Amino acid sequence: MTDGSSWRCRVSGGAASTQAKLTDMRTAAGRLDTYGGDAGDLCASALGIGASVPAKSALLSPGSAMRIAELVAGLSINLGALGVRMEFVARTLRWSATAYELTDEAQRRLLSGINVLTAPARLGNDVGTAAIHAWSRHPMTLSMLGGGDLRPWTESFSDELNEEVTADPGLADGLVPWLEAGVWVGGSTLAAGQFGAASFASGRHLTPPPLPGNFEDQIGWLLASGRMFGFFNDTQPLSVTQTAARTSPVTTRDLADLVQASADVEHRSDKAKSVLSVRRVVGADGKGAWIVVIPGTTHWSAYTDNGPSDATANLVTMTGQPSSLYPAIGNALATAMKESGVQPGAEPVLLTGHSQGGIVATRLAVDDTFRSTYNVREVVTAGSPIDRMKVPPDVNVLSLENTHDIIPRVDGRPAPDAINRVDVGCAAPSSEHVRQITDAHDASRYVRQARELTADSDETLQQWYDRNGKFLTGRETDYEFQLRRP
Repeated sequence: MTDGSSWRCRVSGGAASTQAKLTDMRTAAGRLDTYGGDAGDLCASALGIGASVPAKSALLSPGSAMRIAELVAGLSINLGALGVRMEFVARTLRWSATAYELTDEAQRRLLSGINVLTAPARLGNDVGTAAIHAWSRHPMTLSMLGGGDLRPWTESFSDELNEEVTADPGLADGLVPWLEAGVWVGGSTLAAGQFGAASFASGRHLTPPPLPGNFEDQIGWLLASGRMFGFFNDTQPLSVTQTAARTSPVTTRDLADLVQASADVEHRSDKAKSVLSVRRVVGADGKGAWIVVIPGTTHWSAYTDNGPSDATANLVTMTGQPSSLYPAIGNALATAMKESGVQPGAEPVLLTGHSQGGIVATRLAVDDTFRSTYNVREVVTAGSPIDRMKVPPDVNVLSLENTHDIIPRVDGRPAPDAINRVDVGCAAPSSEHVRQITDAHDASRYVRQARELTADSDETLQQWYDRNGKFLTGRETDYEFQLRRP
């Protein structure tokens, strides 16, 4: 294990999750029930043995018969008492597990509620602190307020506010319900006001948004509203073009290499195209496994550029609506498998990506058809807000988060406490002073973070490496594709 003094990461979920502990307790209760039932059956058998002693034997040897009766009675009492005790302990374990579960859930809800209630005050404090610090560096004068150059002050204020916000990543979680309320109030006002009437006259009628608490539905409302005015169009299938196929000798990789691959395809994608990597790894035993590397957000245009990894994809994938990326990635994977002579589903698949790439990877793993067709077993994300997504129990998810990065928190949910989901949050080293939100979310920073997450860092990470050796060691063939909107 890594020396705790230098270890800056927190690992939660997986085998250390509350769900795992509850499962262990309930499994033990089930076994005790079984053993208690077995003891009861043995008790009945012992009584049967006592009852089967022939009456003639009792007459010929009354002392022996009495002794047998005493032994049978004692054995029956002990077995019966043992069965009762086992069943009582089993019930106690189940009650304890239920109480533990309810207490843990209540605690999580309480902490979440406190986070939400205090979020506006914390944001106000951050704004005030940033303003004071900016003023101390660039004092504002009346001439500046009357039309002078405010850029030094505003730039300093922006830097200070970014630093304050990155120091409190839980702020994003807490602000989400307030933002939902703001969307509902603002959207309802627009829908009922003059803007709504004007839109109706022009054939563009803005409907009221869903109530707060419907996160995905509200994002869907934003999508639908934007599409009325020509934004966020994602109706056309993407073109999928294979651009390379490279084979490398036997290689041993680690978690950091997966994150590096995600950073590479993201940095090579742009407004014109998205780059997708599909790798087949063949181990010494001749068995293959697949890695699909999906790029993150490359640009923030609300219009539909040729490159599909944009703001539109962010909104679409967060709502759970169909995205043009999903069938395109499926087509690329099917093409690579056909070229390798592998039937879809015959070999396991790992999906990985940074930011939007991780969202897309998780959505594909959640999709029943895609998951079953391609045998998706593992997902690795870096800086992706995926905590709202309900991942099937037969898919394992490893989520990496920088504790200064607010992007993984914008879905307003804490990391799920589940056996098949592991969350690793790492603080930036003191030598890397994080001042901007974009710095904390940068893919290269996640690569450096992943370098620390070796197999001996933590028992849960050791289990991840043990389970995923088939994706990390072997001869690789890398099929590269470009995805484009027509």
